[in-house]
Amino acid sequence: MSDNHREPIPTNRTLGPCKTPVPDEEQRLAATVAAHPMLDNVGALASLLAQLPPELPLWLDEHVRWDPNERLKQQLLTVTPRIVGVASAVETEDASTEPGLELGTVHIPFDSTPDVQAAVAVRRDLLPSDPYASAEDRLEQGDVPGALGDLATLLQDIAALLSDITGGVERGSTDAELLRVEASTIGQAATRIARLAKTAQEEDRG
Repeated sequence: MSDNHREPIPTNRTLGPCKTPVPDEEQRLAATVAAHPMLDNVGALASLLAQLPPELPLWLDEHVRWDPNERLKQQLLTVTPRIVGVASAVETEDASTEPGLELGTVHIPFDSTPDVQAAVAVRRDLLPSDPYASAEDRLEQGDVPGALGDLATLLQDIAALLSDITGGVERGSTDAELLRVEASTIGQAATRIARLAKTAQEEDRG
């Protein structure tokens, strides 16, 4: 399935990026899935699958998604289903898509009502929690400051991990010193890029 391309199919509950109306069958599938915003156990998944055609293609979202603005709040993970349009990797002008079931993993607020948690789970604007993948998504959306911020975070994580590795290398050795220098260099690069991200964000605000 990873060789396919998929696009969200909007429902009355969640607004996806598609502009044109979807066929009745796809809309029916989307409505069925929208009634199961969170799948917290095998029984919930089985209940949903029993309502869907067995030949429906299955897709797994490769990224765990979240709202980065909520990252400091306590959250938990849940599985959420979506109906997406799946097309062949070889795209042509007249290429058609078919509906498929995508299972994704999202961060939802821990101390919230089920309705609030469900509303977060079905959001289409959640970003990958992985900073590199998030940077790619932001660039596609034209959010350069956000992409730079994600890349700065990624470099900070790399620098921190290199520092941890340095602690496992013989103290005073050449390798330990080289790793320390590289960690410091990457950390400084992260700081500079974070500064650029802040400047770009201020310029966007005018």
